[in-house]
Amino acid sequence: MAVRFKPLDIRNQEFSKKFQGYRQEDVRTFLSQVAEFVDNILQENRSLRNEIDALHKRISSLERQATTIKEAMEEQAKRTIDEAKTKADEILGDAENRAQSVLREMQLDVDTKREQLYELSGIYTSYKGEMLRILEGLINSVDEFENNKQSRTARKAIGELAVRFKPVKLLDPMFVVKHTVHRRMRKYFTAESQEETE
Repeated sequence: MAVRFKPLDIRNQEFSKKFQGYRQEDVRTFLSQVAEFVDNILQENRSLRNEIDALHKRISSLERQATTIKEAMEEQAKRTIDEAKTKADEILGDAENRAQSVLREMQLDVDTKREQLYELSGIYTSYKGEMLRILEGLINSVDEFENNKQSRTARKAIGELAVRFKPVKLLDPMFVVKHTVHRRMRKYFTAESQEETE
């Protein structure tokens, strides 16, 4: 183990005296210089130790601050994530509620339109039936008018024939119709003659 020297010990070091030894003044000067050098080294060493201790304290303080900051950031990040999740859940819930509301409104609208369509379909069917009955009546009226006109024309022609030929006996209108009118038209004359007899 190395021997530790203090500057004061070096300055006060005594040597035994011998004949023809070193000059004491030179030795004292050298020892004083060595003592001063050692003193400077020890002071520098103490200063460096103080700086190292201060740096260790600073490092410990920074590590504590870093740990505190890290914990605070982790806590803040956790709070931010939790808040974001809560907000996302709220937004998602609101969106689902709005979607359900829109779907309900659309379903009600579809049901209303369906009822209106059924109602309009019924009105259309009824109106169409009524129009068909009216058209059928009009067609029947036109047919009846045409048949009556043909019947009147035929009766007039028979009367003119009877006047022109002056038959001995009166012509039977049904006989004339039977032999002069197309078979599809005969039913109108026979129906008319039955009405007249009644």
